[in-house]
Amino acid sequence: MNDKKFDIEGPVVGSNIGTSGHAHVGDIHIGHIRDVSAVLRLLDELREDLNDAKAPTSTIEAVDDLRVEARKPKPSKEVTAHLMDKLADRGLGEQMKELAKAFDALF
Repeated sequence: MNDKKFDIEGPVVGSNIGTSGHAHVGDIHIGHIRDVSAVLRLLDELREDLNDAKAPTSTIEAVDDLRVEARKPKPSKEVTAHLMDKLADRGLGEQMKELAKAFDALF
């Protein structure tokens, strides 16, 4: 399924001006969508834990920045590594290991 291209005909969600009702999705595949969902779920759980623990704003902002990076079609390893390093010294341990594994699936 990873090698197939998908065509969507008819009304397309969002702007379809100039597409004549046809949109080409291209390289999006279900595995990638699942990987992004897993990362976003872990980030949401981490953010909840940080909010409950009244973590510093800079820590919560780093989690939010990771969320933005995860939603990009091609997340940057360098940006992700930098943000993960910012969180690594915050004592998050096991959650960071799970998050690192989930992000590895995006690259």
